[in-house]
Amino acid sequence: MKLKQNLIFVMKRFYLLLALALAAPFTFAQDQKAPFDLSQAQNSELGLPSPMDKLLGLDSAISGKAVNWGGIYKDIAHNANMSDLKAEPNICLALGIRIADGIMAVKARDANALNECASDIEALARKLKVGENELERAKKTRALANKGQWTLVFWEMGCLQVDIMQSLNQKGNEKRRTLIIAAGWLQGVHYAVHVINERYTPALSNFLREPLLVKAMIEEMKALPEATKASPRVAKLTAALNELYAIVNIPLNGSISKEKVQRVNDLSRELSEEFVL
Repeated sequence: MKLKQNLIFVMKRFYLLLALALAAPFTFAQDQKAPFDLSQAQNSELGLPSPMDKLLGLDSAISGKAVNWGGIYKDIAHNANMSDLKAEPNICLALGIRIADGIMAVKARDANALNECASDIEALARKLKVGENELERAKKTRALANKGQWTLVFWEMGCLQVDIMQSLNQKGNEKRRTLIIAAGWLQGVHYAVHVINERYTPALSNFLREPLLVKAMIEEMKALPEATKASPRVAKLTAALNELYAIVNIPLNGSISKEKVQRVNDLSRELSEEFVL
């Protein structure tokens, strides 16, 4: 709870400073601002989803025995097999998985696990030609974790993700960021559904409801180059997203059956384990 309060404080202060920085020019230009033209509106690019919102939500929703996030991390996370990860699509998928693992290591407050994740993230990002400047935060993240400064660790981990994704947002890298985003989301679901499956209630199953996000990822996967879509692991991920969309596309207050929750658990485990090998 203290970590959550500290994180909320940091985020509030950040947005307050941002608002103050923008307030003056916004006030000056407000009278000159053109009317909003809905026809010119565009969807922003997908960002890398973080599993932290689901994990914090589950903490709040589950009464009684606390979730052993450290134990769950050890059950689910696997180091990336660097020697066998050579094809670019496979590297991207592994990077997405390990980024989600890194967030989970922060949630578990496991410095050793975070060190391993950061090392894998660095190595995989270098394989994708991400520059050393963009990876500088990985060293800072490890140092803060070793000091137990977890609020700052979470902040730096988020900044590291942004730096990597910005590097991969350059023209021609769209296929990379799509795969990283989808794989990272899948591993985040893996952690959440592991808990939901063990402590199933209809209300908890609603945490898996994300039809708009999954639909957006499916559309981005469709836009990948044909050669990328032909990759066996990419094809498996595409099929999985289509199957998962049918499961998580429920009403706002709906629920998912125990059998379907088990299917999400099995599918996410199968693919996330394969993607780091």
